Amino acid sequence: MNLSQHYEDAKLELQIAPLIDVVFLLLIYFMVTASLIRKEADIGFMLPANVAVEDMQEIPVEVLIEITVDGTVQVEGMRFAEEDRELSDLVTQIAGLKEIAASQSSPFFVNVLPHQDALHRRIIDVMDACAAAGVNSLTFSKSL
Repeated sequence: MNLSQHYEDAKLELQIAPLIDVVFLLLIYFMVTASLIRKEADIGFMLPANVAVEDMQEIPVEVLIEITVDGTVQVEGMRFAEEDRELSDLVTQIAGLKEIAASQSSPFFVNVLPHQDALHRRIIDVMDACAAAGVNSLTFSKSL
């Protein structure tokens, strides 16, 4: 019995009806599952109503003045050499920062951080510069 001859005579056809049924079933499946997904607009939330505004917190303006062993004074990246006894640029810098704090209605503090081996003469120079700038709150910190 020769089977190869039998298959050559048969005409191959693609059945469309079962293919259409499968496509419709897939379409129905995706339509049903797509409606189950919650959209962002469907999520309920409640906005707060009549919330009291809290008082503004005053953030103080603090200036850190470091005095090194060799007498160099450092303020926010600016260096003042040991030879400059009057520290007029430091007075200008501190006065400007004090005006900024006054314009923001914030308290203004100056914190002096001398090295433990710094000369007292240099610390007095910084204190005089702060007094010339009109600083009322001056504190000292211990060096690390």
